[in-house]
Amino acid sequence: MFDIDPMTLIVSALLIVAFASPLIFQRFKNKNKLILQQATFSEFAEMNNARPTLHEQWRNHYHLGIDTESKKVVYHRFGSYPEQTVIDLNEVKKVSVQEKSRVVIVGKEKRFIIDYLALQFHFKDESHSPKTLETYDGDLYSDMAGERGLTERWKEKIENILKS
Repeated sequence: MFDIDPMTLIVSALLIVAFASPLIFQRFKNKNKLILQQATFSEFAEMNNARPTLHEQWRNHYHLGIDTESKKVVYHRFGSYPEQTVIDLNEVKKVSVQEKSRVVIVGKEKRFIIDYLALQFHFKDESHSPKTLETYDGDLYSDMAGERGLTERWKEKIENILKS
């Protein structure tokens, strides 16, 4: 059998605890933040007589939902510049994806970098300017984590509700 020195065992245990404690603390902190954001989103939706049946939250910064019965889109952006919006789809003519990108040339290679993605709602009433709901901001994040697909997917969901 192995002979383990008690002092080595104690030092090893302390090092493991010292390494793991910040990770565990961060996980609990993020979980509590997520719970608070979900509660805020639900409260805002209920204040506007909406009960989102489809909803999605990403990057601990954005939360988007659709109430298919009352045809309302509920959007909440957290962070430095928070935004809460409810859009009645009965007043919307069409939805599109707004994308701002730039081309960067590195040697002989061209790269397209997306700086901004959003859902843009065009209303039936022409005097009402289009409303934009941001889904990705290149100033906040250095990379994309599927926001292009997410934005296209939500556009399709909203278009299906507009057709019905």
